[in-house]
Amino acid sequence: MTMFEIGFIGTGALGGALAGKLLQSGRRLTIYDADAKRRQQMAEAGATVASSARAVADACEIAFVCLPAPAISRAVAEEIAGATRLRILVECSTLGVKTMRDIADHLAQAQIAVLDCPVTGAAGGARGVDAGTFAFVCAGSDDIFARVDPLLRSLTARVHHVGTEPGMAQIAKVINNALSITALTVSCEAIVMGVKAGLNPSALIDALNDGSGRNSATVDKFPRSILPRDFASPMSIGVKDMQLYMETIEAMGLPAPIGAAVMDIWNSAYAENPKRGYNSIVEYFERPANVEVKG
Repeated sequence: MTMFEIGFIGTGALGGALAGKLLQSGRRLTIYDADAKRRQQMAEAGATVASSARAVADACEIAFVCLPAPAISRAVAEEIAGATRLRILVECSTLGVKTMRDIADHLAQAQIAVLDCPVTGAAGGARGVDAGTFAFVCAGSDDIFARVDPLLRSLTARVHHVGTEPGMAQIAKVINNALSITALTVSCEAIVMGVKAGLNPSALIDALNDGSGRNSATVDKFPRSILPRDFASPMSIGVKDMQLYMETIEAMGLPAPIGAAVMDIWNSAYAENPKRGYNSIVEYFERPANVEVKG
């Protein structure tokens, strides 16, 4: 592939970080985002800005997509289906199995192959991408994966090909997200208990991280976000991710009592204030305990 064949649709926090890293690696990008400010930022970084998602697909053989909601990804797939040049769509969004399979089936009719390629481990978007702590979880045919793999590895060494059919990587991603959200939720419950009992929260978290209770919340979310009371990322992301997990497991006819309990907690917290931040889930446990976890 040449440097002129890569497109990127959706340059928000995560997509913008990935697109920026492609530019830093020497690639030439044609991008589109619905937000004019983001388009301007990418232009200043050296990308060519297209007038629409369809214009990206008409200019590029391979295009990445990184969008915040399944409905938006569906709309983009409809828009680009008639593109004159696009042959491979690398879908980096978290969509759930059904949406991913629907998009892949729809684009296959237009001779556009899809690599299901959600991103994991990129907490904070640009921060996670810049730190190199993220991974691509991929599903698609061996041939399509082989064509895209070098491009993915120019961004991170952490590339996992988990299946040959689009949708399989979405299953892996919703499992990852459910585990992460569940760890955060139970960590909030337990650490609030510790603070209520008089324990210093910073000292408690340090102790947990030297023990078997260590998890992604105690290692990252508490020190980075909860202790300094910085809840910037929207809670709606966690609600969406748990909904996708529950839809997936229920469609398979499997019991999910733990997932259902976590979903109820997040729905209740979100209903109280839809604008609250992701890690402010700790407040759900703080209020009845009349304590604040900070340090």
